[in-house]
Amino acid sequence: MKKTLITTICFLASAGLCHAQSDRGWSTFDGNKDNALSIVEFGNYRSFQYVELDLNLDGIWSQSEFVKRPNSMKYRKANDLRAKFKRWDKNKDGVWSAAEAERAIKGNFRWLDKDKNKLITVTEMPRKF
Repeated sequence: MKKTLITTICFLASAGLCHAQSDRGWSTFDGNKDNALSIVEFGNYRSFQYVELDLNLDGIWSQSEFVKRPNSMKYRKANDLRAKFKRWDKNKDGVWSAAEAERAIKGNFRWLDKDKNKLITVTEMPRKF
């Protein structure tokens, strides 16, 4: 989806703003305040999180950045994060690009949208996501 990629790129360009808002939760990205996230809103939310992972702000993510994670993000076991990184690094070049992040966003959205109504509600969003 072109809107998701454009949104991802915009969020990558505004990293400073994203870091300042890291503790506000996913409801901040619910633009129309319907207590659900559309694909665009979810793309904004995930892009915000991915910007936080780009510790050196170069627009790509190394495996070490992906695993290290800032304190504001939920903790997961390092081995689980390494496996996720390898799974999402589709071209196996050792870095995670904006295009690969966009594919991950779309896949996450489809996985979370259990009732397939093109919205992710509070009940569909896992507590540790």
